[in-house]
Amino acid sequence: MNTFAFKFKSAGTQGLAPLFMDFMAHHAYAQGLPYATSKEVFYLKAPLKKAENFATELSQRLPLAFSFSFTGIEVAKEALKWQEQEVVCPPIDISHAKAFLDPTHKDFLAPKAHFQSLSYNHQELDTAAKVQEAMQEALQTLQSGALVVQTSRGVISLSSTPSKEASVLFMDLASVLSVTRLEPKSAQVLCTYEKPAIRATLKEVFAKEFGCLEISALLPYDLGLALLAHFALQKGISYLFLSKTPQSPPIFTYECRAPSTTWQLYSVAQSGLMLPHTLIYAKDTPDFIQKEAPKEPHLLIYLNFTRPSCFWVYQEGGYKQLLSIEQETHPVALLTQLQSNAKGRKLYANYKEAFPDLCQSLEQTPATPPSQNLLDFLAGLLQVLGFSQEPNPRAIFELATSFLRNKGPRVDFKLTKEPLSLNTASTLKSAVSYTLGGTDAPTMCFGILDSLAEFLGNLIYDAHTKFSCPQMYLCGEVFLQKVFLDLCLQYFPKECPLIFPDYGMDYTC
Repeated sequence: MNTFAFKFKSAGTQGLAPLFMDFMAHHAYAQGLPYATSKEVFYLKAPLKKAENFATELSQRLPLAFSFSFTGIEVAKEALKWQEQEVVCPPIDISHAKAFLDPTHKDFLAPKAHFQSLSYNHQELDTAAKVQEAMQEALQTLQSGALVVQTSRGVISLSSTPSKEASVLFMDLASVLSVTRLEPKSAQVLCTYEKPAIRATLKEVFAKEFGCLEISALLPYDLGLALLAHFALQKGISYLFLSKTPQSPPIFTYECRAPSTTWQLYSVAQSGLMLPHTLIYAKDTPDFIQKEAPKEPHLLIYLNFTRPSCFWVYQEGGYKQLLSIEQETHPVALLTQLQSNAKGRKLYANYKEAFPDLCQSLEQTPATPPSQNLLDFLAGLLQVLGFSQEPNPRAIFELATSFLRNKGPRVDFKLTKEPLSLNTASTLKSAVSYTLGGTDAPTMCFGILDSLAEFLGNLIYDAHTKFSCPQMYLCGEVFLQKVFLDLCLQYFPKECPLIFPDYGMDYTC
């Protein structure tokens, strides 16, 4: 007999390793196979054929999880302390949940195996017939108003009417793909055991209906909601709006036997990279950075909507500034920069002739001080272009997200030396020229972010080469903007591996 090592990788804070290890230990014992466990490896002592059967069984019954993911099997040589005692099987077998919702299975809608309690309108649902009748009543309630449900994550309100700040609970993955612009690879994250919520951009026709462009999307995260979704799909309901602030007591209540996972929101890149929308406590930016940043040499970029931007190099135990960020943000100051030479003055004269009302209003905008935040410059740039009346650093991402293609105009991002800093005049001239030529706001904003990501990629490559830094640490809430994250992953050099925080992309004081 050989020793086979089933290897996993842990990530995040859900702590699924003990649950999954117990599941595998239970099934190994049931087959009379010795086993051993460590934090991320399950060892099985078995003939090859039995090991293959065990692996097949796991693939059919063990749920997929992104925070405890399977990485491979190999033959192990180390000496181990084998275990042969029985372990209680955690109720996470996906085949059992499928049977509960399969009309052809003998356990269809049989509640006792899956729920410690299940009731609707204070009436216990202990038979399949009662379950079916209750779900029909629940759908009738949804047609006229909100359904308040006591779920494994607390009390929620479900409605067919859009409301501000509501998440969107989709009934199945096909509904997610038909309503949002999520790539299939990104959307599949919703199906994992953790049942996360992810930020998703709506297709244009649904954006009008929902009253917003981006949503937090999720699938049913426990068997009670999956039960409701099963019947909702039969009635042509593909999504509901989920609010965490119900106005009345729950009428559909249950307690699942399967353990619950906590709510977590992620941004998911086209590549499948997942970044959590979590904040950790820190005194200031240096304190936040030192909590998770590598201790080896690296480059660092920190981008936040309100705090100073950081472009640093870590060497010999400390950080040095790579790029100085200190730029004007007020539209009048930016227009003054634009007119620093004859070409710029001529460009502004043409711009003023084309947009007289805009230029007049810009000259009357309240003063804003110079800033050390790169996003403040972009906010001022959008004011100059007439795409935002207020200095709103988030506006450029919202407009770029509505862009439906994958290539925008090339906007100049260049450097000045001594100190090394962004040449904002070049960016201004380039962006103003495109706007004068009739480029619309979504196209222009996507082009600015596209060009900025390419500029940062070149900056990283040059610094990686010059300072011999083998890795890149990226943090800050701006990287949670999917449109920008995808562009950064496209342009940042592959020679310099990217590292993101595991526990908090940004901080609160």
